[in-house]
Amino acid sequence: QLAQLLAELNSIPDLFPVKTPTSTPSKQKKIPRRTFSEGQIARRMNPTRNARPPEKFALEKFTVSTVKFAERFCSYRQQNLLKRFHMGDCGVRKRRRSSKYSSHRRVEDITEEDLDNIAITVKDKIYDKVLGSTCHQCRQKTIDTKTICRNQGCGGVRGQFCGPCLRNRYGEDVKSALLDPAWICPPCRGVCNCSYCRRQDGRCATGMLIHLAKFYGYNNVKEYLESLQKQLVDDN
Repeated sequence: QLAQLLAELNSIPDLFPVKTPTSTPSKQKKIPRRTFSEGQIARRMNPTRNARPPEKFALEKFTVSTVKFAERFCSYRQQNLLKRFHMGDCGVRKRRRSSKYSSHRRVEDITEEDLDNIAITVKDKIYDKVLGSTCHQCRQKTIDTKTICRNQGCGGVRGQFCGPCLRNRYGEDVKSALLDPAWICPPCRGVCNCSYCRRQDGRCATGMLIHLAKFYGYNNVKEYLESLQKQLVDDN
């Protein structure tokens, strides 16, 4: 019965369709890679031994031990100290350069070079932070000749005034002040009108008053301030 059933099933044509081989499309032919016809490619090789960098290139070599380094350092210090000691004995020891103008110089010590070095205008002033001397009024460090206060209790920047400041603010001349053995600086006379001294007295700074003073007919700032003070007293 089973064989008969299978025979009947096989007799039905559409029940088990037979797969027929289909025609496959032809594969595309591979295009060969182009080769360089200019010449044969050279084989990569390592550089020659002479062209190679030395072994452990760019690495520092500390061949000196700590003990030897300390010994060499101590020897160097001793040689340096001995050298400085001998130079000091011979009088060749290098000293710090300082300003040539002392704050306690007599009139006899003033030379023609000092007088020629006086600044007449602001353009004559040469700034130097190392060799220059500071003006008490403008606080600028320049190498021109400054005034010297003959008061024994005065010294340093307090009695030093440059040419433009002494003339515009007080109507005085640096050359006359240097050649006067009794000349006393404005701070010692109590008439200094710089911003520092006025601030100590509880007053404000005047600023650039020379142009305003000349506009009202005064020769310097000191005379202009004295006229204002007198006017205030008269009004009260």
